[in-house]
Amino acid sequence: MALQLENLKESNEFLNILFDNITSALFIVDQSAKIENVNDSFSILFQKREDQIVGELCGNALGCVFAIEEEKDCGTTSFCSKCKLRKDILKTMSEKVPTYRNKLSRDFYTSQTKDSKHFLYSTKFIQFHGKKYTLIIVDDHTELEKQKRRLEEQNETLKSLNEQKSKFLGIAAHDLRNPIGAINSFSEILLDSGNEFPDNEKEELLTLIKDSSQFSLQLLNELLDISNIERGKLRLDKNQENISQIVMDVIKINKVFARKKNINIINTVKLKDSTVSLDKSKIEQVLHNLLSNAIKYSTPHTTITVEIKDHSTNFEISVKDQGVGIPESELSKLFTEFGTTSAKTTANESSTGLGLAIAKKIVNGHGGEIMAKSKLNEGSEFLFTLPK
Repeated sequence: MALQLENLKESNEFLNILFDNITSALFIVDQSAKIENVNDSFSILFQKREDQIVGELCGNALGCVFAIEEEKDCGTTSFCSKCKLRKDILKTMSEKVPTYRNKLSRDFYTSQTKDSKHFLYSTKFIQFHGKKYTLIIVDDHTELEKQKRRLEEQNETLKSLNEQKSKFLGIAAHDLRNPIGAINSFSEILLDSGNEFPDNEKEELLTLIKDSSQFSLQLLNELLDISNIERGKLRLDKNQENISQIVMDVIKINKVFARKKNINIINTVKLKDSTVSLDKSKIEQVLHNLLSNAIKYSTPHTTITVEIKDHSTNFEISVKDQGVGIPESELSKLFTEFGTTSAKTTANESSTGLGLAIAKKIVNGHGGEIMAKSKLNEGSEFLFTLPK
């Protein structure tokens, strides 16, 4: 008899050793969903000692976000009626029906810190000395789930980049076909029978070749710009610069193009001290784009007004025209790649549909914002800010 008792004690010790060395978190609950026993893996996973767990209701012991934040017992929270784990435990207890590797994703409190956890759990009915219990086996898949989500996000990024690449190639092929075709055709005409043309017609053909090549070069440059920016390669070489002087220099250049359409550019910039940290060439690019667009979409004999306002935290640069305007419903398209609106240039000027998207990324890169206000047939105003 003594030998049998000794063997029983040893077997119980062995079973306890097995119980505590299983890597899955194990816990046993009674019919009232109170925890009767846990293994070491459970204590490690939920960061609680055994004496803090045994006798506690399941959700409270696990640190369920609803039990903790609502300060209620497991079974009485607003979520308990929807809790899949609770339903499976009760079903296993009442119907002796096991569950296998069901998913559970929820926030739990461990050591006063709220974390999102992802588990796979199984339940098994146990009857011992006439009492009913449910054994719950939990495997932590949080890290695997995080890796899965990271891979999904990376796949989405790659998918987006691939779609963008295809879009760029499609736009490049479509928009470059006509100007390059024109360059090829006009060049052949001049080479084959250039001597037969009077000087004024030769000049016209050469002008068309020049305009077509300039548009092609602009499109290629902007495609490279937007592609580099999208890949995180917007490099800003910031220095302390006088924004008023930069604006005045850009206006001087654009007045030449405005003069061809009898458009007057008014410079209202009168600030004495307007020094700010910026990338001069990139902000010049933004200003050239805004003024170029204002000229393209303005009718002859109208006015474009450029203004700088000195606010407490930033400088606000405004370019306002009296052009064709843009319907309010289409303003959201302005700063997107290849975003087009129903507005038409007034002298059939070309547009790549990329300039404003690039301008937005440059301004945002400086910590500023860019926006547009417009009314159909009343003109548009484009504004951007530069933080001091």
